[in-house]
Amino acid sequence: MDGSARHAHIRTPDQRLRVFISSTLRELAAERRAVGKAISALRLTPVMFELGARPHPPRDLYRAYLAQSDVFVGLYWQEYGWVGPDMDVSGLQDELDLSRDLPRLLYVKTPAPARDPRLTDMLNGLEEEAATSYRLFETPTELGRLVRDDLATMLSERFVTASAAPAAAPPQPTPVRGTRPLPIGVTSLIGREEAIAEVAELLDRPDVRLVTLTGPGGIGKSRLALAVAERVRERFDAGPVFVSLAEFTQPEAALAAIGRAAGASMGAQASPLQLLGDHFGDGRWLLVLDNLEQVDLAPSLDDLLARCPGVVIVATSRRVLRLRAEWEYEVPPLAVPEEADVDAMPLAELAESAAVTLFAERARAVRRSFALTEANIGAVVRICRLLDGIPLAIELAAARIRLKDPETLLEKLTASLGVLGAGPVDLPERQRTLHATVEWSVGVLPETERRMLQTMAVFVDGWTVEAAAHVAGLAEHEALELIDTLHQHSLVHVDITEAGPRSRLLVIVREFAAEQLAARDDGAEIARRHAEYFRRLVERADRPMRGTGHREWGDRLEAETGNLSAAVRWHLDHDEARLPGMFRQLWLFLSLWEHLAQAQPWVRRLLADLDTFDRRSQVELLWTAAVMGDNLGDDTGALWAYERLKPLAVDVEDPFLRALVHLALAWTAPVDDDLDTALREAMLSLELFRGQDEPFWTALVLTAAGTMECVLGRYDDAGQHLAEADGLARRIDNAWLTSWACAQRGVLSVLRGQATQARPLLEEGLRLSLQINNARSLSLCLAGFTQLAMVEGDFVRAAVLGCAADGLRDRTGIQLWPMLRRHRADRRERIRAALGDERFDRLCAFGGQLSRRDAVAAMRGELDFTTALA
Repeated sequence: MDGSARHAHIRTPDQRLRVFISSTLRELAAERRAVGKAISALRLTPVMFELGARPHPPRDLYRAYLAQSDVFVGLYWQEYGWVGPDMDVSGLQDELDLSRDLPRLLYVKTPAPARDPRLTDMLNGLEEEAATSYRLFETPTELGRLVRDDLATMLSERFVTASAAPAAAPPQPTPVRGTRPLPIGVTSLIGREEAIAEVAELLDRPDVRLVTLTGPGGIGKSRLALAVAERVRERFDAGPVFVSLAEFTQPEAALAAIGRAAGASMGAQASPLQLLGDHFGDGRWLLVLDNLEQVDLAPSLDDLLARCPGVVIVATSRRVLRLRAEWEYEVPPLAVPEEADVDAMPLAELAESAAVTLFAERARAVRRSFALTEANIGAVVRICRLLDGIPLAIELAAARIRLKDPETLLEKLTASLGVLGAGPVDLPERQRTLHATVEWSVGVLPETERRMLQTMAVFVDGWTVEAAAHVAGLAEHEALELIDTLHQHSLVHVDITEAGPRSRLLVIVREFAAEQLAARDDGAEIARRHAEYFRRLVERADRPMRGTGHREWGDRLEAETGNLSAAVRWHLDHDEARLPGMFRQLWLFLSLWEHLAQAQPWVRRLLADLDTFDRRSQVELLWTAAVMGDNLGDDTGALWAYERLKPLAVDVEDPFLRALVHLALAWTAPVDDDLDTALREAMLSLELFRGQDEPFWTALVLTAAGTMECVLGRYDDAGQHLAEADGLARRIDNAWLTSWACAQRGVLSVLRGQATQARPLLEEGLRLSLQINNARSLSLCLAGFTQLAMVEGDFVRAAVLGCAADGLRDRTGIQLWPMLRRHRADRRERIRAALGDERFDRLCAFGGQLSRRDAVAAMRGELDFTTALA
């Protein structure tokens, strides 16, 4: 090799690989920032059109940027982009066309309800290129992780094959709908490469299904589990799922949280274990279950492993689960030099130990000038030894370097640890050491910051700045400044979410702060403010939840479920009078986000004190009880509320509440098969809602009325009402309402003998149901396809689909609405008559146990029924 060849690709240090980021500038701003951060994290250079104003035409500018770039990253969602006067394609497509000679990573955001047809054509063209593929994503966080991982993989592959022709892009795995991406560590993981390799090697063995990472709090179990999951993620087709169980003490609630994280729809009236088994099936899943010591899940996990042969679990816990399938991996402390080595080993070798490296890195994060020297290395090593090499303890101590040198820090920390002997003797030694570290870190805070930390312990699952300010009685800028200070002290963790920054306390810090808050004179007042804030948050959400803001506000309430539960419990104990209105306002969220069953015990408790409430509160409480009973199959409770609500309807002065009352009566009357009364009440409700700006409730009443009219044979009225409901639902972009309207319009078409018109309506309802992952919507679509199969003469398929709908409802704890029961009974009778009892029962048993995925395949004609007919 001659000299020119040897030096042809040597770059100066400033010439990092350039990664061109292509997207329209009218959308995906957060995504572009996430990609830029991911590229920078790999020490590469992001190239973006908007990085600075330049005195050149836009087309010349991006073409010049592309010519100087090494990798092309394309981001696409709904916009096709601007087409210049002298161009046939948009700048977005021009950039893509010009990138053909570059390595390309392409990403498409879903869902995209308003995608430009020209962009659709462009993406379809990509699918026809054998060497080009793209990946789907939903959030900026998920996209950042994908780009980081894909770039790292691409660079690794090109390093290995540098002398060969570029290989085709590897096929991308199909993302699993509904699962949550693994959390991304915002700091480097130090000293765990050996542990990662050892646990990953364990998971390579076919006989290892459950690995429990054990150790004291703060040892780094969670970070290790996530690193292992990233290492082995390609082995699991269905993907890894991370679930934090730190706040759970009841097994059923913990199992439900696992299901929700995996994209399953969970209902409290059915067995969560059965739901998980159906959802996971035979798929290859890796479950990362964090903080398992708080809840006794061992028997359930044993059962789950037996049900689902493809499920592998990595758990973190302070204690073993004591299962035969369990393999324990005790997470060791970080390596720390021995005391004798402090004087014997050179500085460079001492600095290479994992604990010292971690301390130095975190210290530099708060004081950039910090460096390990011959003068301070002894104190740093002794601090790490004093803290037993526990990562969290080391991080908390290193944060103090902002104000203290290592020698002073060692002296203060040693004095604080001297109190440890008076602590609980039943705690592990390392846990007492960590407790002392937290105690010291909190103790050195100024009084204002210390009280703020204690106040934040009232939050169950994190907080926003707005919530913190209200509870602490501060202005938002004051609260933000204090939270930032606590974050700098490594006592508060800040998560960057799509809705903005959200703060939380680490478990060990929250436990300590909660003890101090309980001892304060104003602890009860802090709890009252917390409950007041979240009650008012529900009041603020009420109106937008009934219109176009339902997705944004529903997701916001979903993030606050722990805090909302705490607020309800506080009001149950201190101020019950506020709860009837709060439950009425929460109903849309509880219903659409499938939390009704969780609230039912609270409502029943209030009903015992019904006579103590004022008239409006009685109406709101009875309304909630009636519609909750209708949705959850509690006929007795629904009728009890119905009988007491009916005589109150005439005295309700508020038009909105009166319309709701008539809707509840319409919904409940069919429990006694009184559809005529139900329809009259629905029309009264509709008349009242038409005079108000209530698109959600108007569409809901229209759909309910149209459904009843279908059952009663009033097809013309049903068609008008369902079409109007569909239009209103689409106006406010409510996929749940639209899917129901589409399903019922499909059923109506079948009843009218218009099967060819029914199928596209049912397909649209199914698409929307899968988009929102809602069990009730899916069951309505199953019923519609059952009706269609019957008129097509396929009673075998009709039996399977009808019983699949029943099984789905039973497993998720929801029940068929009373207004639909007559139709269901008629269908079953006709199908049974066509097939005979024995054949029907066999097919029904087969359909009733179908997983959600198989039920969808059955609707699409992609499921083989031969085993049920054998």
